[in-house]
Amino acid sequence: MEKFDYTYAYNIALALSRQPRFTGTEGERQARELIVRELESLGYNPSLEKFSVKTYDVVESELEIVKPHNKKIECSVLGFSGETPIEGVEGDILYIENADNILLPEATGWIGLASQRPSREYWKKLIGKASGLVIVEGSPYRELSRVAIPYEWREKMGSLPSVYVRYRDAYELLSAERARLKVVQTYRDTETYNIFATIEGSKYPDEVIYVTAHYDSVQGVPGATDNAGGTAMVLALAKALSASRPKRTVRFALFGAEELGLRGSLFHVNSLSDDEKKKIKTVVNLDVHGGIFGSSAAIISGAKSLRYFVEALAKRVGVNLSISEDVMSSDGSSFVKHGIPAVNLYRASGSGADIHTVKDSSEHLHPIAFKTIGYFTLLLLEEILNAEEIPFEREIPEDIKKKVEEYFSRRQPI
Repeated sequence: MEKFDYTYAYNIALALSRQPRFTGTEGERQARELIVRELESLGYNPSLEKFSVKTYDVVESELEIVKPHNKKIECSVLGFSGETPIEGVEGDILYIENADNILLPEATGWIGLASQRPSREYWKKLIGKASGLVIVEGSPYRELSRVAIPYEWREKMGSLPSVYVRYRDAYELLSAERARLKVVQTYRDTETYNIFATIEGSKYPDEVIYVTAHYDSVQGVPGATDNAGGTAMVLALAKALSASRPKRTVRFALFGAEELGLRGSLFHVNSLSDDEKKKIKTVVNLDVHGGIFGSSAAIISGAKSLRYFVEALAKRVGVNLSISEDVMSSDGSSFVKHGIPAVNLYRASGSGADIHTVKDSSEHLHPIAFKTIGYFTLLLLEEILNAEEIPFEREIPEDIKKKVEEYFSRRQPI
């Protein structure tokens, strides 16, 4: 395990999570500069890929019960959901669960109280009926989510100003008759960057293995495990391999704007030619890392032989790795969409309860959380990079193809 410097990974994660890294902010810029400096110090010549993305700024939000009594409820805006008039909107508050038809009234102008964020289809159904939406956090112990829907929903389907409230506060809303909701947010285009560093293969340079993570966070959140930890893993792997000359090319990629809908990885893969895509044999994606008191897991988006290869390697070295075959809501799926298999590695720990909230902070991080998964990921890469033949098929099974198509179709406007 000595070759993987898990203490280095921990320290990088601490540095990255000192402040939020939301797309288009100063914190994101500083994180990008830190990553570039680290890669340069390791002997790499990093390159930047610029792209434009839509982002949002929350100006003001307010939720208040106005009948039978007056009480303000703390809330958090759902990015890109829409905006109210400056004075807000007032209406009867109705529990609609998950936009169940039986609970939706014929009248319009009410404020919905939902047990979870509606799907794209249900979102469209609520447009023009509800004047606002209040989404209840799924756990009594969770802080307010700081997330967004795809901007296309608002642009193509219309505005539905929405906020999150805490689970326990929602009880008061259940007994309320009317509420007033105020959401003021603005939208803008901004430029951000993907970051790359490459070691060219000595024998099979046209066979490329990507090692990926996203370095952005959601708005106002330190993003320690999601995904300062994954970014730190990539840098630690780059450090471990910096003096090597593997047979295949390895490309380390740190993507921007993942939290806004995998925008950085989608931009990158879409910009590649068909020949360039064919050279990519697999992707090892690292998302949600550093959380102590948990276990290591892998989501395989590829052939059975890829799953068996990962599984056998974990058993050979004695790493308990929970493995499933599915699609992960992360940058690896941008490659799977184009027929490139992905191994998504992550940490399942108690810190998951705080992801996308202000509590996803450095208190969750510990050096030991990087140790075993870091050792295994390095070994996995070395096996793939230096095998005379890649020990699995480069293919996406039909069930995974269907899942990834459904995943991306749910994110787009109707």
